[in-house]
Amino acid sequence: MFATGMLAVGVLVGGATSASAGLIYDSSVLLSAQGFGSAPRDLTVQRTGNTTSPESGCVSPTGGFTVGASACMGIDAAFMPNGVINVGGDEPSPTTDNQKYGAPFASDRGITTASDIGILFNATEPGGDEITVSDLTLKFYRNSTLVGSIDGQQTFTSSNPGNGVAGFVFRVDDAQQAYVNGLLAMGNIQFALESTLTNSSGGPESFRIVNLPAGGSSGGGGSTIPEPASMALFGMAALGFARRARRAS
Repeated sequence: MFATGMLAVGVLVGGATSASAGLIYDSSVLLSAQGFGSAPRDLTVQRTGNTTSPESGCVSPTGGFTVGASACMGIDAAFMPNGVINVGGDEPSPTTDNQKYGAPFASDRGITTASDIGILFNATEPGGDEITVSDLTLKFYRNSTLVGSIDGQQTFTSSNPGNGVAGFVFRVDDAQQAYVNGLLAMGNIQFALESTLTNSSGGPESFRIVNLPAGGSSGGGGSTIPEPASMALFGMAALGFARRARRAS
């Protein structure tokens, strides 16, 4: 099943409103075979040494490849920022495992425009409990240099269906598309993620950057997320319909 429908970010987190969001929650997408070992992640976060929130994680392609607090920007440098600063430190080991972390190039995911960009959030909370993405920051690097970033936030009253069956999709807000297109036009753009989660007691939570026109099926290096063919086709059609409806509204 593949359920779509755009919901504007309606929560107040870190003193910011949806008006400044560069990334907004767009839809729920149910895809099979999304567990660790089946589909790689670009950021995985799990509270270590404590079961209470918040939990925070960061990835950076600088210095080769960095995971942890040193990979965080340290300031909220996002375009129209939401005011949340990620501190990192809750990235589960091994931090070199590409099933948990990644910094893909735009070309790896077939992304050429801002409207292509989707970030699939895979929540893992006991009993499908509520979870808040206090911040999700998408960073743009060129030749290992940070050239721009956007962020967003959203509260999910239920985190079902959980790990292995994704998930929730963030996309670039229409108001930020021109800014992001300008970054992509530089060429050789590499993505990296930061996030802070609250109301969280389980984990691991994870994020993956996907190509929206491909229905979330585009993967790094031309690979695809394993899923039944019929589900993939239905998902692509449903997502395309939802996006056309947004443009017409």
